[in-house]
Amino acid sequence: MKNRAFTLIELLVVVAIIGILAAVGVVAYNGYTASAKANASISNLKNIVKYISNETMKCQLQESQTMNNNLDCSKMGDTNWPDLVSDAAIKSLKDFKNPYNTNASNPITRGGQYWYDKDVGYIRIIPEDRQLQIWVCARTPCGSKPHPNVYDFFVTIE
Repeated sequence: MKNRAFTLIELLVVVAIIGILAAVGVVAYNGYTASAKANASISNLKNIVKYISNETMKCQLQESQTMNNNLDCSKMGDTNWPDLVSDAAIKSLKDFKNPYNTNASNPITRGGQYWYDKDVGYIRIIPEDRQLQIWVCARTPCGSKPHPNVYDFFVTIE
């Protein structure tokens, strides 16, 4: 009776092939997750822009309260209207998550710039005269505008 077994060379070849496949898979997986986080950040930005536009439009249509009763429409036209809208949006959207830091307590904040990579994924709402500027740094490196990784929208809230 003859014993059949794998040779040491055959086992080493199999281990080398598995190692190469694992290395390629890890690199591809990291690329997919990085892309997913960037796309989630941009999606959050677009959803916030749509939400603010829709809720302020309700005020123009004579609603008395919007944004989960955080915005009093009777204040529309006041000089601090952009501040009121941004504060109400931040309160109403507190359940949003930063895809880069899901434990962040304030993923949406009022004001601020993007100077550091630690700001990636955070939404900034900047009140201006009759509009809000909304920013996100979708991937590192972050930097101030204009920057290829920083996306922004203007929302007219008049």
